[in-house]
Amino acid sequence: MLKPSDKELFLLIKKDDYSAFDELYNRYWLPLFNKAYKRLHDKEACSDILQDIFTDLWNKRAVREIENVPAYLTTAVRNKIYTLLAEGKTGYHFVQPFENMISTAAADSSFNQKEINHLLYLWMQTLPEKRREIFRLKYYEGASTRMISEQLNISQKTVQNQLLLAFQDLRVHIAEYVAATGVVIILKDAFYF
Repeated sequence: MLKPSDKELFLLIKKDDYSAFDELYNRYWLPLFNKAYKRLHDKEACSDILQDIFTDLWNKRAVREIENVPAYLTTAVRNKIYTLLAEGKTGYHFVQPFENMISTAAADSSFNQKEINHLLYLWMQTLPEKRREIFRLKYYEGASTRMISEQLNISQKTVQNQLLLAFQDLRVHIAEYVAATGVVIILKDAFYF
């Protein structure tokens, strides 16, 4: 007997089918937990995230239109993680290598990438000149901290400190947007204006 597809399960969930919900939950709980745990390293926070996501899925089943269930769930986990990190509600540091923050567009979401690019551009304009240049070299040019320190004739430690300060500032300025919208900011191409 063939197992129902994710889409079939979701259609059954929309019709208040508890067993379909259980099937979907059992199918995705562990892989989603593992994804969250890779970022947070906090079992309780990860369990809470999944509880919130699946509760929300059930409570809003009548109004949700989900075409790609795995992408939707993965994006929901990612959004919750970034919201927690932005709000500082976990012991895990928000400031992490910028490359780890690169993500794909939120499934079933219609946010505007140009708006995000504009917000990041405006944020960068608020940085002190030297910090903005370090940030630009690192993420526009892909330069290493060693290359930046040599080019600007400053220590690598200064480069690292300036990047840390930039991330702390980014957290303050972007966290409200992330928390308010629940949207994952796409940073991969965000610096190519």
